[in-house]
Amino acid sequence: MKDAQSLHANEGALTRRELMGGSALGAAMLGAGAAPLAAQSDKSAAARQKKSSGRRIIDGHVHLWKLPRNAPPMSDNATFPTGCCGSVPWMEVDRMPADYDARVGGPKVDKLVLIESSVATPPDKIIQSNLWMLQAARADGKILSVVGNLDVTQSPASFAQQLGQLAAYKQFVGLRIGSGIFTPNASRTLANIVPNVLTNLTLMAKMGLEIDTLGITGTALAEIGAAVPGLVMVMDHFAGKPTTFDVEAGWQADMHAAAGYEKLNIKVSDVHKLSATAVTGKPAGLNQYQPVADPTPYLPTLDFLWRNFGEDRLIFGTNWPVSDAGGIFVDSIDLEINILETFLADKYVGGRDKVMYQNALRVYSPRKSTV
Repeated sequence: MKDAQSLHANEGALTRRELMGGSALGAAMLGAGAAPLAAQSDKSAAARQKKSSGRRIIDGHVHLWKLPRNAPPMSDNATFPTGCCGSVPWMEVDRMPADYDARVGGPKVDKLVLIESSVATPPDKIIQSNLWMLQAARADGKILSVVGNLDVTQSPASFAQQLGQLAAYKQFVGLRIGSGIFTPNASRTLANIVPNVLTNLTLMAKMGLEIDTLGITGTALAEIGAAVPGLVMVMDHFAGKPTTFDVEAGWQADMHAAAGYEKLNIKVSDVHKLSATAVTGKPAGLNQYQPVADPTPYLPTLDFLWRNFGEDRLIFGTNWPVSDAGGIFVDSIDLEINILETFLADKYVGGRDKVMYQNALRVYSPRKSTV
């Protein structure tokens, strides 16, 4: 495998145009020409939007790619979005910052946090996958930082070597990890974590790197936090909550356990997908539907999280372009902004800036680096 410096030298020739060129702006505008939904265009919504205009927003969760992923500039052979999930035409196009800004909500957002989407990337391509994201971040000032992907179950020596390659870049701030850290077919508890994981997470904590998590319970993360003090964590997409308007008892209990670890944050991303079951009768997936635009049904879930984690541990994000599953006749970015701004304006206006950008700056700001 090429080392980071040689890969960086080879990819350093990539210009902003090469990284961003060929983006399918038209395909990114699903529903952009449709008339605004009534729930978003009434006087109260207009007043809220006017009041919040000019206030900063950081989208703490976006994915970007240029297809095909087995060819330059990505060249990481990942199967997402093509090859992982059947035919998903609305995702199987280039997705870059220019496409984000072509959406109704895009220009309202100041900065983006780029989260890995390296599904099934072969081990010999994983550094390349991360470096492409870092190159994309350097080429576009809208990208604040990058949360990458490495195998945290590998030997500590190999992990430290790979992590060091990426940590040379100031915009590399952490890794996203999933349930693969546990022994297969065993309960997902601290006792069943693969042996190398805690050692590798301890190294990350010492380096000031965070982890985003997907598919790991709050209870397990609280246990990991006790074992790796100081490790900053973010639970993505409402911490695994079912996509309903209910505040399920089991999820509540898990969130109470998670809240006990003070460095654990919740990413309120994909909020509009909580309406999936109400609209389609099924959990949210990759089949597109028109989500509920009225912010009111989302408020109990948001209120529960606020009461348990407070204004300092909630981070706004969209999960764009995957968020466009809830994107028929509506811009998913704009809708998610409206839901959160409504919630904050109605009850917690004093914490608005923390949720919408300050907490993201605390967790995801670029690190000091030589690159």
